[in-house]
Parts: sequence; C-alpha cells; structure tokens
Amino acid sequence: MGFKTIKVCALAALLLVPLCSFAQNPEQGDENKGDTRVEVNFKQRHSKPSNDLYADGIKIKRDLSLIKKAQEERILDMDEIPSDDLYGGIWNNRYVNSYGSLENVPSTYNVDLSNFTMPHTGHVTSNYGVRRLRRTTRMHHGIDLKVQIGDTIYAAFDGKVRVTEYERRGYGYYVVLRHPNGLETVYGHLSKFLVQDNQIVRSGDPIALGGNTGRSTGSHLHFELRFLGRSINPLHVIDFDNKVCHKDQYMVIVNTLGKPGQKVARNTSSKYVKNASSNKYATGTVKYYRIRKGDTLSKIAQRHGITINKLCSLNSMSKNEKLRIGKSLRVS
Repeated sequence: MGFKTIKVCALAALLLVPLCSFAQNPEQGDENKGDTRVEVNFKQRHSKPSNDLYADGIKIKRDLSLIKKAQEERILDMDEIPSDDLYGGIWNNRYVNSYGSLENVPSTYNVDLSNFTMPHTGHVTSNYGVRRLRRTTRMHHGIDLKVQIGDTIYAAFDGKVRVTEYERRGYGYYVVLRHPNGLETVYGHLSKFLVQDNQIVRSGDPIALGGNTGRSTGSHLHFELRFLGRSINPLHVIDFDNKVCHKDQYMVIVNTLGKPGQKVARNTSSKYVKNASSNKYATGTVKYYRIRKGDTLSKIAQRHGITINKLCSLNSMSKNEKLRIGKSLRVS
C-alpha cells in the first residue's frame, strides 16, 4: 500500500469518528435541540411586545386602543381619592363618620347606581330605623342581611377602601368604602378582611368574610349607605327581593338623612320601601310588582286596583315612560 493510500484512509477515518459518535448518542442531538428552543423562547420573551396575538398559528390583530380605553374607564389611579372635592379632601382611615367639619354641604345630590352589586344575597333580617331596646332607643343606620360565618361579602360599587377597623361594642370588624358616585358603604360584624386601607376595589370584588363580631346576636351582615357621613335608608335605594337598585339614579336630599345619635326624618325623596310581605323576619305593607312582557301601565294599575295616575305618582314616573321588563314598580 502506498503512502498516498495510507494518508487518504487516515483522513477518512478521522471524518467518520464524529458521525459514529453522533449515531451512538442520539440523546445528545435532542439535548442540543432543547437548547435551541430555550434560546428562541428567551428571545421571544425579551423581545419588544407585538400587537399581534396568535391562536393555533393564526395571527390575530389586537387593537390596543380599545383595551386602553376600557382600562381607563374602569381603573382608578391608586393616588386618586373618590369624590375628593365633594368630601372636602377628608380621607380618614379610622372612623365611619369623620365629616363634622364639612361646610357647603349640597342640599341635593344625584347618585349614579348603575354600577351596583349586591354585597350578599341573604334576606333582610332587620330594617333601617329607630330600635327600642328595653328602656332605651337606638338608631339602626343600616339593614341586616342574613349570612353565615365565612360567607363572602362583596363591594357594592367601584371604589377605594377607606377604613378596615374593629369596634368591640359596635360594628365588630368592619370595612368602609368610598365610591366615585359620592356614596360610602359600610359592612359590619365581619370575621375577616380580604382588603386593606387605600386599596382599589371593583363592584363585586370580595372584600371580607361574614361573621358575628362586635355588638351582634347572630351571624349577619350590617350594611349601610352613607352620604357625607349621614345614613340613607338602603330600602329606598335597593330592591332586596330582586337584588337590584330601584332605579339607575337616586336623588339624595340631605336634610332627610339620618345622623348619628339622632332620629331620622322621613325620606320624602323616595317612594321605595321593601315589600316585606314574603319575609317573616321584617315587617311592611308596601307592595311591588315586577314588570313582565306585554305589561302596560293600564294593565298593571287595573290588576292592583289603582289608577294610572296613582301608579305613576308612586313611582315618580310619567305616563309616557317606557316600561322595562324586570323592573319593579310600587303598586301600594
């Protein structure tokens, strides 16, 4: 064998060694592929965000302007205080009513209720108003809803947490929320907080768990609506039977609202009182009718033995107002 032949064979052997090694270690090839994928994924995660979305390999164009608009409509800035001008810049993290120094209180105020969520679906066990307890009388500034210990309590409107506190001889553990519509809501006798002071919440967000703390004789939720520290009868605003507000707007008349330590004047701004005829825990004689398909003012009035004028007067509406299916009308 000549020298050239030996040289060619040696060169061929050197070229075959890596190929044989690769064939004997297939896992090494897979491992290298894995490294390549990791590198690609890393580049994708750290590359500039794209406006494109992918679903099963199909490119979908994302309109960021619509997303941004929706976020701006729903999100409050963490530094923003809801209704700050109305409340004179007062933001107290300890007391329910800290607005005694307020001046220039409006005589009326229109409240938007369209963002409402029921804090709990339990039935009413105690109404708003003066309570006579043996030799004393006390003002009950809210309503009580039946809940079990540990039941989730929800925010009634979008807003910001103003107070998370404990009061041994009163509310027990309680939360106060301030809302952009001008109202504040109070949730008492809780067992646990799910939020903290100055936290932004959305309508329907969990904020606490129901309990039996403070001055309470059984597990329930004490729920209040307040305006500038003064209480509003929740029954004038909310239809607790149907779990909705009576209307999307409510006119607050300040001189009719309840003040701590005082009896409450009758709220002549609203005709709404709960229909308690089906609730053995509460009393009342006012009746409501829920509008169905095909109903007219004439049919509803005739069915309940009243005139159309009376029906309109009870509900502060005109004869030409369009009836909305599912809405409750007072009929007595």
